[in-house]
Amino acid sequence: MKVVEMISVRKEFPGVVALDNINFSLEEGEIHGLVGENGAGKSTLINILAGVFQQTSGELRLFGKPVKLSSPSDALHRGIGVVYQDTVLDPFFTAEENIWLGREPSRLSVLKGREIRSDTKRLCDKYGIVVPLGIPVGTLSVAKQKMVEILRALSMNSKVLVLDEPTASITQSDTDNLFEILKNLKKSGISIIFVSHHLDEVFNLCDRISVLRNGCYEGTFASSELSTRDLIKLMTNRDLVDQYPKRASEIGEEILKVSNLNVARFGLKDISFEVKRGEIVGFFGMVGSGRTELMKSIFGAHEIDSGEITINNEKIRIKGPSKAMRAGVYLCPEDRRREGVVQDMSVIDNLTSPFLGTLTRLGVINSRESRARAGKVSSELKIKAPSLKTIISHLSGGNQQKVVLGKWLLGPESRVFIFDEPTQGIDVGAKSEFYRIMQEIAKKGCGVLFVSSDIRELLGIADRIYVMRLGRITAEFKRGEYDQHSILENALSDSLAARSEKDE
Repeated sequence: MKVVEMISVRKEFPGVVALDNINFSLEEGEIHGLVGENGAGKSTLINILAGVFQQTSGELRLFGKPVKLSSPSDALHRGIGVVYQDTVLDPFFTAEENIWLGREPSRLSVLKGREIRSDTKRLCDKYGIVVPLGIPVGTLSVAKQKMVEILRALSMNSKVLVLDEPTASITQSDTDNLFEILKNLKKSGISIIFVSHHLDEVFNLCDRISVLRNGCYEGTFASSELSTRDLIKLMTNRDLVDQYPKRASEIGEEILKVSNLNVARFGLKDISFEVKRGEIVGFFGMVGSGRTELMKSIFGAHEIDSGEITINNEKIRIKGPSKAMRAGVYLCPEDRRREGVVQDMSVIDNLTSPFLGTLTRLGVINSRESRARAGKVSSELKIKAPSLKTIISHLSGGNQQKVVLGKWLLGPESRVFIFDEPTQGIDVGAKSEFYRIMQEIAKKGCGVLFVSSDIRELLGIADRIYVMRLGRITAEFKRGEYDQHSILENALSDSLAARSEKDE
């Protein structure tokens, strides 16, 4: 039985056709993969199912009946639950409170706490989901928060569950646990739409896969019918034979040196490493290893307790991001939505904001110069946006990431670029573009720090790799000496217990 059908669905925004003649179906008790490049229309399709958008034309059917969802609450009442990539829980409320928020059983305006607890326990037992229920969800790991969101959707008797990039920012063990839960949900008759850029996950989990490209429907296939190469070609309309293209660049003298850096509140201890001109240096480690905290400390976002940072053979005390920027150190942060861009500002405002001082005279912004510089960077990075005045939140994740990078390309003196998980949540085509961009930056004589949880891309792109564990650098590997087993061993030792403590 088809629980969801989209027939010739079209969605238009001013100046943009986001979906054009989409045909999609979801069977009862099926896990259905939805893939495509950033900007392919996946989010728009999800938002139509969630009742956030209404289709411009075409028909949507639920359980065989034509419907037009008027709002998210309408979609929920009809059995569609959506778990978005960005968590939408109240961090100060407990798991129980978030699950039943707005629907709490009460009598004479007094909450029935015992009933809430028993209903929550019954829900967890039914679907085999284990989460701490009585503590603020803001203290839980990302994986546990995802479980709370899934429980909230299931508490509303959802028959269709849509998961948008659920494995972003969670560990492999948490991913394996999530997949077991999804398989159990499938056995209980719940239908699941699984959206992910991790193609190996899509193949391992999904029964069928639907492909979108540039807002158009490319087809639906049984997972067994496709290879990874076939799927990439359907998504991108090109054959990415070499997924990790490595171009040689001339390695010069040392441009960045960090000596005995310590930041006690983040557990960073005796960190020492160097980066040379033209070099891409990778950093690998598990969640909680201290990679992100280290990069933010170098950028001046965290105060350093002790240690030295040398740039171009000059010792520099970086007291804040503005000092780092003046020294030519730029950071593309892991959380691009909260820390990399201002969501309600336009593309041009985001691109020019870090260096407005170079675009103003007597306090007045030179609009012509701003448009010229922003337009040049937008063209070079191939940012897909209707115009430079488009609000950044309307762009796909990959294009937002390009804006995060693009604003630094307007910097007057670039020396060190820090990329923290730059390919997280973007498609294979956009990833290939970012690899090329990083190598072009290195080729110009800058040093590049590349933090990633994907060991394959580090092995393919980085000239050297440092491994971190529990706030320390545990190993260094040079190209030609790479050993994936040894890298993982240095990253995993003693970290499993630490992750378990964090989850609890």
